[in-house]
This record gives sequence, structure tokens and C-alpha cells, in this order.
Amino acid sequence: MAVISRAELAAFLRSRRDRLRPEDVGLPRGARRRVAGLRREEVAVLAHVGTTWYAWLEQGRDVHPSEEVLAAIADALLLRPEERAHLFRLAGYSARAASPGVGAMDVRLRETLDALSPLPAMVADALGYWHSFNAGYRYLIADAHALVGSAADANCTVQSLRNPAWRRALADDPHYWRLHVAKLRTAFAEVPDDPRWPAFLERLREWEEFAQAWDSGEVMREATTRKVFDNPYVGRLELYAVGLAVMEDRQLTLTVFQPADAVTRSRLEHLDELIRSGAIDALAARAPRLRAV
Repeated sequence: MAVISRAELAAFLRSRRDRLRPEDVGLPRGARRRVAGLRREEVAVLAHVGTTWYAWLEQGRDVHPSEEVLAAIADALLLRPEERAHLFRLAGYSARAASPGVGAMDVRLRETLDALSPLPAMVADALGYWHSFNAGYRYLIADAHALVGSAADANCTVQSLRNPAWRRALADDPHYWRLHVAKLRTAFAEVPDDPRWPAFLERLREWEEFAQAWDSGEVMREATTRKVFDNPYVGRLELYAVGLAVMEDRQLTLTVFQPADAVTRSRLEHLDELIRSGAIDALAARAPRLRAV
């Protein structure tokens, strides 16, 4: 593969990144942003590539993206079919290699998530990074947009470690943490070649409780599990978390939270009413913040 124009490819990627807002890809804007569009590290996380490697690509350096990696970057940047074809041509590939069907995946996922309301639902990758979620999941524990300051923190494991209140919102379930790490270990065994694993695990191992749970060697596949959430807006929610594979990208899992009883169903419907009416904004402003430590 010979890149036709590294400078042109780099400029095109930067222009597509600059036009996107964090909200367009399910990320919070955060309090301090020096750029209006996405950051390079946010695109790297969304595309499942290394931050340094992606920076080199945008700088026009001598790197050689495969068709699969280009497709992942195109998905992360929400490129239209004609933009995907242009990206592939700039990288020296046939425009036919850019499948327009893959580019529509994010739109279909977002539509599916919205259609599942009032059930909370989210899509995450093998490392547990949030790909996208609906309004019900956004307010399941707190306002997720306000909670997460960067793409690197948009992860349940990271939040569980940095925010003790995150686990308190899970009603201090003694089994949650052990099962969560066991599922993460299984994901590591199934997709060990993901280039993000080394830095991700190194970061998590800074917390002794994670290191102990990880070193225990327990593994567990994604399955239907019962979870209890102390929601700050409508009260305690007892839910079954059902994990489903996303066919277009087997590294993604769609998790739907179904009510375990009639009381929870009623409370989810009330939460949905608060969201649709806009009343949730005032409640979220008064709710205790889940601060990182």
C-alpha cells in the first residue's frame, strides 16, 4: 500500500475531526477544552488505535494504516460514504474497500438505543469504554456527561476506581467488582492484540484493589446479571443487565437494563418522563456529584 499524499491524508483527517463535537459521538464536552472539535486522543479511543500512532497519522508521518484501521477511523469520525471513499483513496486503497454499510453503523446503533427507552441501554467495547448510550443510561447513576471529563475516563472500570460514590450508587454490591474484573479478564483473553491493553491495564493496576482482583485469575463471559442501582432521581432500581453482541463489530456489546420488578419499571418510566420534560436538568444540578479521587 502506497499512500498517495500523506500531507493530504493528514489534513483531511484533521478537518473531519475538527467538525465533530464531543456530543456527536456520545462524549461529554467537559469543563476545559482548548479545541472546539474532538481531541486526537478521543478519536484514537473511539477507533481502538494508539494515541501516539494516530497523532503520527495526522502529522503525515510514515505510518501505514490497514483497511481495517481506516474503517475504524472512518466510523469514529462518522464519515459519509463519499468521505470514506475519499479517505481510502488518499491512503492508496481502492474506494470500493470503503464499505458504506459500516459507516452507517453508528447511526443505526444510536437509533436502536433511543428506541429502547425507557430502558437504559449502552454500547461498550471490549475494554469497557462507552461507545454510545441513551438518555436512560446517561442518568442511571448520575449525569454521565457531567461525570466524565475525558475519553480516557469514559469507562465503567475507571469510574469504579476513581469514584467511590460510583460503587455506592451500585448499592454496595459485594459481587459487582469481582464479576466486573472477571469479565474484563475474559475480554483480554479474547482480544489480546488490541493495542490499548498495555497502557489501560498499567493505569488500572495503580489501584491495589484492581491488581488483586486481576491477579486472582477469575474469568467470566458476559451474561445476564442482576444489578441494584441507587438512582439519585427516582430511587432504588433493580435491573437485569442483558449483554448482546453487535454483529457489525464483535468487539462491541449492547447492554440493555431490564426492570426486575413492577416498582422498578414504574420508576424507569418516571425517569423517562423527567428526561423528556427537561425537569431532569434541575434535579441533576442539585444531585450530589460523584467526584473523582
